[in-house]
Amino acid sequence: MNTTAKAAQQITRLMEAEDVLTAARRQEAKTARTAERATARAKTARAKVTEARTGLRKAERVGKGVAAATRRLHARMASMGKLEQAARVARFEARQAARAAATAARRLDRLALRAATTATRLVGEVAARLGERVAPAAPEQDKTLPVEELPAVEDIETHADRFKALDTDAKATAKLAEAEKKWLRRLPVGVYGRVTITRTNGGTVLDGDQVAVAYLDAGLGVPPRKGRKDTFKVALAAPAVETAEDVALVLTA
Repeated sequence: MNTTAKAAQQITRLMEAEDVLTAARRQEAKTARTAERATARAKTARAKVTEARTGLRKAERVGKGVAAATRRLHARMASMGKLEQAARVARFEARQAARAAATAARRLDRLALRAATTATRLVGEVAARLGERVAPAAPEQDKTLPVEELPAVEDIETHADRFKALDTDAKATAKLAEAEKKWLRRLPVGVYGRVTITRTNGGTVLDGDQVAVAYLDAGLGVPPRKGRKDTFKVALAAPAVETAEDVALVLTA
């Protein structure tokens, strides 16, 4: 699956996850309100049971209205039992709804992170493709000689030979130096005889992908680009080898 199709699929999943989270949070709020009301009713019922017990004790002391006080207490206790059971059920449903909302939120966060990563990669690819299309030509930075001032071919070949030899030596030396540097980089910071190892923070570099995302978010299109210096290469052919026939022709001439 290419990056564009993957990004479209992830955006679809992200939208679905947002809808699920919205519904879960609504259900969480609804069940929380229901549990709160049920708990308040159960608390009121317990207070009424306490009041009925007090009334029964008073009736028993005076010896009047005991039967009515007993019936009132039993009725309130039965009502309290039902309300407390309803409150427990409501609180359980509220906890379940809260867990479902938390799960939906975590899933949305994961999908959002994946979608953001894919979108960043997609923007980088699009910006690179657009940049390749609209990038201006590289400026002419090498000052070249006019035709009438060109040196002799023999001088050009001599300089090219020197360049090739020096470039070969430089590359070989650079490889050896890089190998030694790689070996030394394994050492921690410290002093080892005449050798002192230090490390300095390399700082940061501009994140092209994030810049492209910021430009697109701001409606600025593709970030500006500038041309780079042309790549310069020297191709040197092997010198021609004189044969015995060539030497004979020269002697004859």
